[in-house]
Amino acid sequence: MTAPDVATPDVATPDMAIPDIAAPDIAAPDTTAIGATAGAADAGKRARSSRNVLGTCLLACLLVGGATQRGLLVDAVLQVLVVAGSAYVLASGMRSAAARLGAVLFALVLAAGALQLLPLPVSVLEMGRPAALLPFTGGVTPAVEAAPISLSASRTVEAVIFALVPILFFIAAASLPRDKLSGLLPFFVIGLVCNLIAAGLQYSFAGNTTLGDVLGYRVMVGMFANVNHFSTLVFSSLPLIVYFGFFHGRPAVATMLLVLIFLVLLAAGSRAGILIGLGVTAISVGSLIWRGRLGTIAMLVLLASFVAYGYGALIHIGAEQLDPDFGRREFAVTTWRAILDNWAWGAGFGTFDLIYPFYENRNMVHAFYVNHAHNDFLELLLEGGIAAGVILCVYLAALALRTFQVVKRPLQRLALLSILVILLHSLVDYPLRTMAIAMTFAFFNALFFSDAGLKPAAGRRTSNGGRNRPEILPPS
Repeated sequence: MTAPDVATPDVATPDMAIPDIAAPDIAAPDTTAIGATAGAADAGKRARSSRNVLGTCLLACLLVGGATQRGLLVDAVLQVLVVAGSAYVLASGMRSAAARLGAVLFALVLAAGALQLLPLPVSVLEMGRPAALLPFTGGVTPAVEAAPISLSASRTVEAVIFALVPILFFIAAASLPRDKLSGLLPFFVIGLVCNLIAAGLQYSFAGNTTLGDVLGYRVMVGMFANVNHFSTLVFSSLPLIVYFGFFHGRPAVATMLLVLIFLVLLAAGSRAGILIGLGVTAISVGSLIWRGRLGTIAMLVLLASFVAYGYGALIHIGAEQLDPDFGRREFAVTTWRAILDNWAWGAGFGTFDLIYPFYENRNMVHAFYVNHAHNDFLELLLEGGIAAGVILCVYLAALALRTFQVVKRPLQRLALLSILVILLHSLVDYPLRTMAIAMTFAFFNALFFSDAGLKPAAGRRTSNGGRNRPEILPPS
């Protein structure tokens, strides 16, 4: 028999599949955001350190850079300090339009100095120099076939380095972020206050104690060897003192500084300092009134100070006697005669006192010799010829073009005033031949050609469709 087919029942195998358990959402760290934050922090730290380095360089020059004679060890140390500090800042790779302008000026000055050191055929030198100043041994026989333009190569090298150092500082300062550049203002104010305190102590004491043995040059007033150069620092600082005080909520500090400045200028006895100081103060106050940032009380205090200061200045000027014979007019006329004979090539940077006696009126020879033209523009043209004139025109053109761009910006407008008064004083003196004033001038130019004092968001549209006015950025 056949066994019946018994169907095996279909027993469904239980579904033993492991249910899907969703893993919790653990967001991976945003390394890009963290890296950007860390990078911004590092950049901010580097910018602050750059500001401090440049501020220290500026302060050092204001404290011990007031000498006028060449070849001083203290000036060489300051130049090394500024070059090192500027190189540190520029190594960060920050650049700006103002820094590029400074690089162009740096290249022009370097090229002009190098040209004066290259040997040129004597026949070429004859086209722009009197025969008596050519390298002859006597008679009409040339001693050499070629010679450099400069009458003293070592002096030209020294003068060119002296000019390039402040330009390098300008490039580095203009490369800083705008808030860090305005942060150099406190360093400048500290240097100014130290000079004012030193001057006040010198005028208070009857003794003749000076720092000459330490610094290597005779200190006359403040930390300067020349009273007029000290006055240049003081009256050129007036616009920035006004800005630092009244635009940053410190009117009492600014007023006390202005009163102290007026008293020290009177005691210093510089005619140019007194006259220009009065004009600069009046224009600065006018600029503040235009912006409407000056309080009534501060205005009354300033006006009272100006009246007292002007009265004392008039008395002081009336008591002085001018020298009509051996004075700045004679220096300028003699220098102009020398320029007409050496207009093409110049005599070489730093050689003024070598060529001036050749043109000096014999009746004007005194026990004291003329070391500078007391007019930096004429002296520059005599020493540099056409090349110096081109460089000067490039700078003045850039200054004029920039003026139209920043006429409504308070910091830039006041920095321009400081620049102009130094240039004005350079018409009757040689303040830019000292490290302190040269670096101050570079600092003023960095403020003027940059956007310091403006917030990055300036000009953004407001809710009512208008535009925000540029806001003053306090130093950080």
